[in-house]
Amino acid sequence: MKLAHLKKVFIAPALLSVVGMSIAPTPSFAQCGGCGPSYKVVTQTVYEEQPVTAYRTEYERVEVPKEVTTYRPVWETQSRERTVTVAKPVTETSEREERYTVMKPVWKERVEDRSYNQTRYVTETEMREQVNTVLRPVTETQYYDQQTVVRRPVTETVMQNQTVTMYQPQTVCRTQYVDQGGYQTTQVYTPGPTRNRLRWTTGQTYFDPATGQYQYDRGGLHWIPEQRPGSVSNVTNYVPNVVAQQVPVTQYVPTQVTQQVPVQRVRYEDEVQVRRIPYNVTRYEQVQQVQQIPVTVQKPVTERVENMVTVKYCDWVQEEVVRKVPISTTKMVYEQRVEPYEVKVQKWVAETSTVTETKLVPKRVQYTYTRRIPRTVTMRVPLDSYGNPVYSAPPATSRRVILPPTTTGPTLAAPSSVVEKPPTIIQRSIVTPSEPPPAPSKEEESADSEDKATKDESTTSPSDDDPTGQPKL
Repeated sequence: MKLAHLKKVFIAPALLSVVGMSIAPTPSFAQCGGCGPSYKVVTQTVYEEQPVTAYRTEYERVEVPKEVTTYRPVWETQSRERTVTVAKPVTETSEREERYTVMKPVWKERVEDRSYNQTRYVTETEMREQVNTVLRPVTETQYYDQQTVVRRPVTETVMQNQTVTMYQPQTVCRTQYVDQGGYQTTQVYTPGPTRNRLRWTTGQTYFDPATGQYQYDRGGLHWIPEQRPGSVSNVTNYVPNVVAQQVPVTQYVPTQVTQQVPVQRVRYEDEVQVRRIPYNVTRYEQVQQVQQIPVTVQKPVTERVENMVTVKYCDWVQEEVVRKVPISTTKMVYEQRVEPYEVKVQKWVAETSTVTETKLVPKRVQYTYTRRIPRTVTMRVPLDSYGNPVYSAPPATSRRVILPPTTTGPTLAAPSSVVEKPPTIIQRSIVTPSEPPPAPSKEEESADSEDKATKDESTTSPSDDDPTGQPKL
């Protein structure tokens, strides 16, 4: 944290407290002529810087020659002989007689009688009588009496009392709350992120609640959560300050007034009226009618038609035929042959070559960092005639004192009564040792094994992008 920024943070509350002395209200002990205490006990937090020397492991690349034996394949061609059995076909030809029956067609003629009957229709027209019953309508006029009730309106004027609401203005003082707050800057500590790191853990005994027995956990590499150092930042917040004010408000008060208003009222009188209404009644009478209707009839007439037809037909006659058929017979004759062939044989030849292998050698490096340890100091602060504490600017020393905020005028925010303990601020710097470091102990050797597993984030630590040697055949 820069010195100029610390001056703004620590000296600004003291200056605000001095400015607010003329605005702050007078305490009770100042009214009695300075009979109260002249000092006030204040608790402050002081940070002490303490140098810490530690060791860390760095890795150095060392190239070591190494002999590697490889085997490569060599192909050779060899001549061999094998015995093969071959089959040769031998064909023989002979003849045999085959007899079969053949059907030959013979055509003949004959006369057949194919006479048939032919029917035709003759159309004739005749008259028929048809009797129909018809309904004839007969209409008659009749009357009936209808009574109707008619309501006639009668208008009357009546005086009626009516209540009217009237509004009169009235001024009243009302209390209004106004926010006259301000902004206040405070320091907020943000914890660092938690990351899982691979660390070496020693063996330990633990109690298993499931079985009720003690179990032994062997040591090894485990993922352990590790939190990074946090950071302190300034946050400006708005602190409200509500002040009561009297504001005049004009409002209207309702008043009821009664007055006479003429109102017209309508009433209805009933009157009965009788009138005759005609209506038509229709009835139907049955009447028979005779009609002459022409009807067309078709009568069938049958005639015989003579038809003699000459028809050809075919008769089949059997005949025996003899023919000669050639037959071929094939026999297989087997004989053995000896033929040469080539075979490729693979052999492995050993070759020895020298390969450079890169190894990482651990090396311990000493470095020094500064750690700030907070310490609470109780001191007496003089009070002025109004009972406000008097602060002076802190001297430019290595110790930084955080002064508590004081109460200022109505435009400044009220200080918080809760004081948070500031975190420990650690400043690290690498110091090159002038003398070689001492031999590590057993605990430091176990720490070295942890550093080898985690590969500390430094410029000399290996990564996945580093090249590895390629083997030679």
